[in-house]
Amino acid sequence: MTRARRNALVGLLFGGAMIWFIFLPSFAGPRFGFDFRPPVALPVALVFVGLIGLGRWRLGFVARWLLALLLLLVALLQFADGGVARILDRPLDLYFDLRHVPNLIGLYLDATGRVSGSFVILGIALALLVVWALLASGLGAMAEAAWRPTMAAGAIVVGLIGLMVAVLPLGVWEPVNRGAATSFGRQVALSWREFAVLHGFDHRYDAALAARQREPGQLPGLAGHDVYLVYIESYGTVGLDDPAYRQILAPAFAEFASTVTAADYQLVASRFLSPTYGGGSWLAHGTMASGVKLDQLLSELVVNGNRKSLPRYLSAAGYRTVEVMPGIKDPYPEGVFWGFDAHYYAAELGYTGPEFGWFDVPDQYTLREFAARELKPGHAPLFAQIVLVSSHTPFAPVPPYLADWSDAGAFDTVPKADWPRIYAQPDWNDLDRPYLDSIAYDLKTLGHWLAGLDGAPLVIILGDHQPPDLTRGANGSWTVPVYALSRDAALLKPFIAQGFIAGDEPPATDHPAGMENFLGAFLDAYGPNSVPEPASAPPQIHDALSSSPPSRE
Repeated sequence: MTRARRNALVGLLFGGAMIWFIFLPSFAGPRFGFDFRPPVALPVALVFVGLIGLGRWRLGFVARWLLALLLLLVALLQFADGGVARILDRPLDLYFDLRHVPNLIGLYLDATGRVSGSFVILGIALALLVVWALLASGLGAMAEAAWRPTMAAGAIVVGLIGLMVAVLPLGVWEPVNRGAATSFGRQVALSWREFAVLHGFDHRYDAALAARQREPGQLPGLAGHDVYLVYIESYGTVGLDDPAYRQILAPAFAEFASTVTAADYQLVASRFLSPTYGGGSWLAHGTMASGVKLDQLLSELVVNGNRKSLPRYLSAAGYRTVEVMPGIKDPYPEGVFWGFDAHYYAAELGYTGPEFGWFDVPDQYTLREFAARELKPGHAPLFAQIVLVSSHTPFAPVPPYLADWSDAGAFDTVPKADWPRIYAQPDWNDLDRPYLDSIAYDLKTLGHWLAGLDGAPLVIILGDHQPPDLTRGANGSWTVPVYALSRDAALLKPFIAQGFIAGDEPPATDHPAGMENFLGAFLDAYGPNSVPEPASAPPQIHDALSSSPPSRE
C-alpha cells in the first residue's frame, strides 16, 4: 500500500471514528451509558463523501463545519431524547422543551453552586467546541480520501451495506444504532403536528376543547366552608409502593395522620392518575382546574381559550379565590386565564431568609404567610390553591421544621452548628434520601399547619406527579396520593362515594381516576343538587380514625 493510499485510509477511518464517537453517549439502558453500535449517521456519511468524491467535488471549509455542526446537533438530540424519556417518561418535544433550558441551567447552578457549576458548564462548552473542530477535520479528511476512486467506491459500498443492515428487520437485536434517525423523525413529526394544530390544519383537540361544561352557580354542598387545594411537588405513590421508601416515610405518614386526627379532622385517601411524570407540574394543576387532561400542546390551547376553570366556578359561587405559588419568579401572563382574584408569587410572599432548594422559599413560611394574610377572623368564603415547592428537584437542602412558626422566615432558632449539615451537598448519584426527607418535611408542616387552623375547611392535598427518575423511580406508574380532610364529615361524603377510604393510606387500584375527572365530580358533588348535612362522622369513618394510624413497619 502506497503512502498516499495509507494516508487516505487513515483519514477515512479518523472521520468515521469521530462520527462514531459523538453518538456513543446513550440512555438506551436504565441509566446513562454508552451504545457501541455504529450509528446510522456513519453509513450515511460514508455514502455522502463517496458520492462527493466520485463527482469530483470539494467539501469546502464552511461546508465541513456546517456538516459537523449538524451531526453534533443530531447526536445531542439523540442524547437529550433518551434522557427525557428516561427521566420524565415521555418523548422530547423541542418546541416546548427548549424554552425550559434556561430554567434547567438555573436549577443546576443553584444545586451545585454558581461558581463550580459555571466552571462545569464552561468545561462542557469548551469540550463541545473541541469535538466540533475534530469532527469538522474528520469530515474533511474523509472527503479528501474519497477523491481516490477506489476509496470513494469502497465508502459507498460499506455505507450502503450499513444502511441495509439498519433498515432490514433482523430480529430483536439491532446491529446499527438508529436512535438519531428515530429522534430526528419524531421531532419533525411533532413540529408538524404542533404547527398544524396551532394553525387550524389539525383538529385532534377540537373535541376536548368543545367538551360540555357545567354552568357556573352556587355550590350549596360546601355550606360556605373554605376550600384549600394543596399540591405537594413531586409527591408520587412511589413513596407508598416502594418498600424501602415506605419504610423511611412511615413515621412521617403516622405523624401526619395522628396530628390531623387529634385536631378533629376526618381523613380519607385515594390515588389520582397525573397527566405528567417527573416534571411539568403546570399540566397537573391545569388538568385539575380545567377538567381536561392536558399535554403540553393542549395546555397552550386551553390557556388561550375560553373554558371555565375551578377558580372561576368557585368565584361564581361567592368565593374569594387566591393562588399561592412561591415558585413563580417571572411574569406569568398565562395565570390570567385561570381567574384567581389574587395571587401570592415569590415577590408577593417577600421571603428574605435562607435559601432552600430551587425556589428558595420554605413551605412552612409560605403556609404561615398565606394564613396571616388571608385567614383573618370573619373572612369571606375562600378558595386557595397552594403549591408547596420544598420537595421540588433537586430536593436539597431540605428546610428544618420549626416548632416556633413565627421564626419560619428568619430561622433564628436553628443552632448555628446545624447549618453545615443542612446545606451539605447531597450525593448527586443518590437523591433518594433528600427526596424522602423533603416529603417528610412537607407532611409534618402540613399536619401542624392544619391543626392550628380554625373552622372546618375542606382540604384536598395531593401530589402533582411522581419524582423524576433521578431517584429510584416509580416503575412506570403516573399515580399520586390524594387526601381529603375536614372537621365537617359531611364534606367528605362525596369523596367516600368516589372510592376514597378512611385513613392516610391511599389504596392501590388498577384503574385510578384521572385528574381530569376531579372538576366535574367536584361540581356535581357540591352543586345545586347536593344537600348539605349536619356535621357528623359516618360510623365506619369515625371508627377507622379513632384508633391510631395503621403501622407501616
